[in-house]
Amino acid sequence: MKVTTTPANELALTNLAYCSISDLSQFSVPGTDLFLANVSDFFILSFSGHERIQDGTIALNAVQRRHARVSIDDMVTVTRFVPPENFDLTLLALELEFVRKGTTKNEEVDALLLSTQLKKKFINQVLTVGQKATFEYHGTNYIFTVNRAVVTEGQDRFDGIERGMICKDTYFLFETSNANGIKIINQREAATSKIFKGKEFNLESLGIGGLKKEFVDIFRRAFASRIFPPHVRNKL
Repeated sequence: MKVTTTPANELALTNLAYCSISDLSQFSVPGTDLFLANVSDFFILSFSGHERIQDGTIALNAVQRRHARVSIDDMVTVTRFVPPENFDLTLLALELEFVRKGTTKNEEVDALLLSTQLKKKFINQVLTVGQKATFEYHGTNYIFTVNRAVVTEGQDRFDGIERGMICKDTYFLFETSNANGIKIINQREAATSKIFKGKEFNLESLGIGGLKKEFVDIFRRAFASRIFPPHVRNKL
């Protein structure tokens, strides 16, 4: 498909890809009202039809184009994606920043309120570790990067890639740099630390090293039990 820009500025904040109304059916997930596609093996995007998009064209916003390493008028491979079983996300760790680099203002972001908004806005969308997406919150545009994606059951990775689908039970964990002016509130301080960032539970960051794996697992679950709800901590 040929790459073009999103047809309206507000649509760039949806994280959706857009195609022509007639092309939309080829991305339909059987037995659902979802339209999903793998875009050049970089990420899985939800699709919506739009009357201003020509047949054979995919509309991506600037963040999506940058992540997929494509430009306007480039050709990309787009194939329907059918989610495997046990694909719901239990935990989604996101790093927040302002869309505009060099923004000097300070903003407090309520983790509980933002979790509710993102869950409503991105429900049934598939997110992949390393993927970025833009969104609006209380009049300010932000961008998040997916640092961790833990699925509900079974393997953590599908086809060697860490990804899953946002559902009503997905737990959001927000992280941010101390220098970017964003302060996360209403989230336990321990949960915002770098202890759980990435796949490894890093006890050395607590000044504890040299322990065998079984002891690391014990410490990890002890910390998780004080931070996350039961359906999340059992997967960490």
